[in-house]
Amino acid sequence: MSLTPEQLRRLVRWDLIVAGLGSLFAIWATSLLVAGGLGFIDPENADKVVAGVCIVICLASLTWWAAGPRSMLRDRYFVLVPVFLAAGPGIYALHDLGAGPVAVALSSAIGFFGAAVLGMALSRRHSA
Repeated sequence: MSLTPEQLRRLVRWDLIVAGLGSLFAIWATSLLVAGGLGFIDPENADKVVAGVCIVICLASLTWWAAGPRSMLRDRYFVLVPVFLAAGPGIYALHDLGAGPVAVALSSAIGFFGAAVLGMALSRRHSA
């Protein structure tokens, strides 16, 4: 399936919006986590908010990437950048909230997923 130039332009525009907003919210979540750690705000409340925001960021980015055209999945991996920006603070917040085994499992899953995305990026570069 080939996209028309207008469809491609719209897809790229929305990809940039998703990646940009997701990255901004991930950076905000990290700063909220730091503020909680420094005692400016209640650390437990900060952890709860960070965990929730990071889960939403990761699910939204993964859903947007997977819902795109199947033929372009390897070309659109930059939409996954917010997943990796939000994963660290989200996993740290979950660990602080007492979900140690869940945090370890998510950390492993993010690591394997990162390796897969890196493999897609490198294989695309070598096949072009």
